[in-house]
Amino acid sequence: MNKNIKIILAVCTALGACLISFAVYANGCEPFAVDIAVRDFFFSIRNDVLNVLIPALTHCGDTVTIVALCAILVILPTRKHYGFPVTLAALTGLAIYKPMKHVFLRARPDVMYHLVEQGGYSFPSGHSTSSVIVYGLLFYLIRKHCKNEKLKNVLSAICLVFALLIGPSRLYVGVHWFTDVAAGMLFGLTVVVIYICILERIYNRNERLR
Repeated sequence: MNKNIKIILAVCTALGACLISFAVYANGCEPFAVDIAVRDFFFSIRNDVLNVLIPALTHCGDTVTIVALCAILVILPTRKHYGFPVTLAALTGLAIYKPMKHVFLRARPDVMYHLVEQGGYSFPSGHSTSSVIVYGLLFYLIRKHCKNEKLKNVLSAICLVFALLIGPSRLYVGVHWFTDVAAGMLFGLTVVVIYICILERIYNRNERLR
């Protein structure tokens, strides 16, 4: 993917996230018909097996999990390749979604639908934003730096699953509306693309200096 396509992608995802944000704010932060329909769909597919698996998946996007993962990556000898970029990107995501929650003050779906305990406000989904940023950027970095082909494929597959599915898992466990998750994932993807552009510029510069 060349630089121009990355820039276009970042602009498009940012615009998409902003459009959803404006629509939610203009609607008084009340749920849309699509929010209700998606909520009802996810509740309709609940079963005993998924009620164990999906909450476990969603906890992989918890703040404690993300902080612990970043701390481990910073401690490892490969911190320059993984720890520093991922941690900085995660902090960027936090700086985006945390203030927005206190601007929108959107209420979560009724607590009777929750499969996990979750406080605070609903828009945008912090789990969705952080998961796309952390696991999405890790996916890119693993594909870029990992030399062991089997390990590369296993780790990148895990990261891709977490990046794509933690957001929807928030709908299954009943703590977010569809528009919360959609905006969060789009904000997250914007940050990932921007960081990839920055990192590739650094990599190219370092190559020229060798």
